[in-house]
Amino acid sequence: MAEATASRRARLSRRSTVVLATLVAALAVFACSAATWVSATVQTTLEPVTVDVAGSDAAPAVTALGLVAAAGALTTAISGRVLRSVVSVVVVLAGLGALAATVAVLTDPAGAAQTTVGESTGMVNAGGEFALTLWPWLAAAAAVLVTLCGAWSLAAGRSWTTARRYERTGTETAPGATAGRGDEIDSWDALTEGRDPTA
Repeated sequence: MAEATASRRARLSRRSTVVLATLVAALAVFACSAATWVSATVQTTLEPVTVDVAGSDAAPAVTALGLVAAAGALTTAISGRVLRSVVSVVVVLAGLGALAATVAVLTDPAGAAQTTVGESTGMVNAGGEFALTLWPWLAAAAAVLVTLCGAWSLAAGRSWTTARRYERTGTETAPGATAGRGDEIDSWDALTEGRDPTA
């Protein structure tokens, strides 16, 4: 039983699993922002007009933060331990920011839609009906998932190993450096002995 639990934890902490889950959640936030969040019906001087307000217009920050979280997910796949921790925190903050922006639309759809409605109808602070669609709720759920995935990456990333090509230590020597020093010493010895080092 203990071995099965340990194996399950190892699978859940796998780099590919965490990165893929974070990326999917971030792209879900981005995709939701492209859909209609508020359907506004306002009365103009001639007739009622219906304006569909996309999430990218109602809450522009959600679109940007979705992209930030997606970039963060990809960065954690190749970064070292310190940078990975920093990026994971950024992903958490991006998720929280997207959630806050989405909640602002859910609590005040009229206020979030007024700019787009005004541009479409030419009426400032137009009254009417402002109905929410399902998409902002889905965006809020996706933003929560991004936040959880960022925290998951922060915790699981401590056990990930970093490929040596991404690590550099102070004791590493550039290729050809040893051979270069050997050539310089040979040239100096040739000069001191009166021989032409280029011969």
